[in-house]
Amino acid sequence: MIKKILLMFFSLLAVTTIGIGAYGLTILNQSTNTLSKTYKGIGDENNVIAENKPMTILLMGVDTGSGSREDQWVGNSDTMILVTVNPQTRETTIMSLERDILTNITQDGETVQAKLNAAYAQGGVELAIKTIQDLMNIHIDRYAMINMKGLVQLVDKVGGITVNNPFDFDISIEENEPEYTAKIPPGRQEIDGEQALVYSRMRYQDPEGDYGRQKRQREVIEKIIKKVLTLDGLSNYQGIIEAVSDNMQTNISLDTNNLMHLMGYRDALKNIRMEQLKGEDATLADGGSYQIVTSEHLLKMQNVLRKSLGLSPVRKLKTSAVLLDSDEAKGIDSSESGESPVESSQNTGGGYYDPSYVPETSVSSEAVTPYQSTVPPYTDTTVAGVGGN
Repeated sequence: MIKKILLMFFSLLAVTTIGIGAYGLTILNQSTNTLSKTYKGIGDENNVIAENKPMTILLMGVDTGSGSREDQWVGNSDTMILVTVNPQTRETTIMSLERDILTNITQDGETVQAKLNAAYAQGGVELAIKTIQDLMNIHIDRYAMINMKGLVQLVDKVGGITVNNPFDFDISIEENEPEYTAKIPPGRQEIDGEQALVYSRMRYQDPEGDYGRQKRQREVIEKIIKKVLTLDGLSNYQGIIEAVSDNMQTNISLDTNNLMHLMGYRDALKNIRMEQLKGEDATLADGGSYQIVTSEHLLKMQNVLRKSLGLSPVRKLKTSAVLLDSDEAKGIDSSESGESPVESSQNTGGGYYDPSYVPETSVSSEAVTPYQSTVPPYTDTTVAGVGGN
């Protein structure tokens, strides 16, 4: 069963912005109809992209299973990546979120403790966005959701990418997914689309498990972007756009005005910082395996995002996560409650100043605002064998 991980939206953003810069209204006019197929709005949002303002995008790869479910966009979001793009500082931050992080998910007034990737399965895009906003105490402006059908085409369209296999064995997933026979030998390798898919999916042989896989996913994103930067020719850009347009949903309205505003993000895509929100392995009373974050690390990652958006840092952690150093994680009901206000990255209201940055080692448990309510533990209902590698 194919897992749907995200790799392509960021490349599409690079293709459209760089392509516009290179070929002006020709590619813009010819691509608008193709890109319009990707739009799927949520709620009563404003579809206009603010010009020259920092933006936060949630990228999700959805495990839709095989065959019959691929066009239904249902399943767990097995890859979640927050991307901040700041045209003012000309910097981009890509932060992977571990899918097994234990957090509180609230829907229709009821709260359960669950793995982070269950939010999408329970309530779709809107609940996934709300849950990650509550987890990271940050506003998410846009989302993009991808399945994997276009990845092979995308990498092939850019002429392949160069990666480095750090292991002393071939990277392969054929043992678990016999339909994928490609292998990546040790060392620096030029790989095609099928190899890129395998490279991005392997985790069982990686000593770092899913964290190692996420590193390789971020590497592939970065390498695709760098390859796009070297492309020349209108047909190249159009081919890439066509390869991904049928395999993506987003609330970024890629109309003429927004595409022109996206031109201002081009330089930021050339300076990329990679980050990872991590947790500690834990087994709960329900027998499920989870990742539980510490207050120190989570606060540090929240402030990394805030810094990337030009926002002032926070000293007091506000989150919906179950924290390793909290009573809730020890099975003790927490009587305290706290709000998780969200500050919009489209309304920065001031710069970031380094002297106030909170380093990872400076937070005590007293600085943590626990999430509201005592909630029943989440029962993992994942069916054995579904989702593959």
